[in-house]
Amino acid sequence: MKRLQYMATMVAFALSLLGGTACAQDWLKAGPYLQELSSDGVTVVFENSIKSFSWVELKAKGSNSAGVKYYEDRDGQHQIYSEVQAPKVAVPLQNFVVRLDGLKPNTEYDYRVCTQLVNWMKPYSASVGEVYEGDWHTFRTLDPNATEHHLVVVSDLHRQPDVLEQMLSALDYQTAGHIVYAGDMMNNMQITANAVLAPEEPYASFVNKSVELFASTQDFSMLRGECETRGDISWFFRDYFPHQSGRLYNAYRWGDLMVVMLDGGEAKADGDPMARITNLGMFDQYREQEARWLAGVVASKDWLTARYRIVFSHFPVTNETLDEEDAGAAHFARLMLPILNQAKVDLLVAGHRHPDSYTMIAKGRKGNEFPVLVQGCNFGARIDIVDGNIMVKTAGGNTKTRVKRLKR
Repeated sequence: MKRLQYMATMVAFALSLLGGTACAQDWLKAGPYLQELSSDGVTVVFENSIKSFSWVELKAKGSNSAGVKYYEDRDGQHQIYSEVQAPKVAVPLQNFVVRLDGLKPNTEYDYRVCTQLVNWMKPYSASVGEVYEGDWHTFRTLDPNATEHHLVVVSDLHRQPDVLEQMLSALDYQTAGHIVYAGDMMNNMQITANAVLAPEEPYASFVNKSVELFASTQDFSMLRGECETRGDISWFFRDYFPHQSGRLYNAYRWGDLMVVMLDGGEAKADGDPMARITNLGMFDQYREQEARWLAGVVASKDWLTARYRIVFSHFPVTNETLDEEDAGAAHFARLMLPILNQAKVDLLVAGHRHPDSYTMIAKGRKGNEFPVLVQGCNFGARIDIVDGNIMVKTAGGNTKTRVKRLKR
């Protein structure tokens, strides 16, 4: 009898998804924003302000047909509001992460997020409410044969969304194919006020501004800086900025460009009292594991056959002697530098140091066999790769705009 009752309830729940819909979007707390756009897919991230069950509808651009539904599935189940898992004490992040895959390369698609109110769920019954439909947005999958690349990178804005907009505009972000945030876009990841850290979360810091400008139609890549390792929601970083690999460090082949995005973790040493308190840091072992992964990447066919190779890292990778405040960053550089020095890197772009003006550490100057551009806080960078040439433009804030052609 219970089996029949359960089946009837689930059928009623499924049929309710076809019922009446509402158009108001006050149910949408944040997003949608795109992550990990590729030639065959993209990840859509959004969070609702109601207890809900959600999905994404996708169709070819301009099509009048009904969209194909994609869900966030885990172990055979569609995901819903997490208070079901922790009654009366909801987890601090209630977002949905939906991967749209099996797509055609270099093709435009329309998508929208849809949500249904969930009043409550029990083992053999459920109560659901109205269905809400979001606005349609358009994106284009990557061209796997691309030979021209335009990238924008900014970092170290520490919760300055208005400055972010100014900097992106100075770098002509609307004509860039890839946008990279190289860490420390926040002061911390803390939603509960305490004596050490003031409340702060990614949406107000930079995600909402990104959505306003571009992020519903073009993805951004977010590297973790040391500030994103600190605070009570730092453990949810991978949920805000998901990766199919499950790692926070990754490598991508975009046409004939190979890109590596590294994760240095906390700048302070693992034994530093502040680091222990704010992020329970054990980053030495983590960075050593990352170095082993990087050695495999630079030996891979994708890396060796790429025409261009660019690395993004929050911490600069040189042999400079750093003070104790940056002991963790120095450990990261010591591990990564020997590997990258043998890898024919065209450019490494970093942040962390908040330079006042254009800072390019030339090849061979500080133990680095590749140029290192340090940007962030006061200016960002644009990288244009065309016909074998790599042009670097720095602009933003009150700094002088500079354009430099890299020697290869």
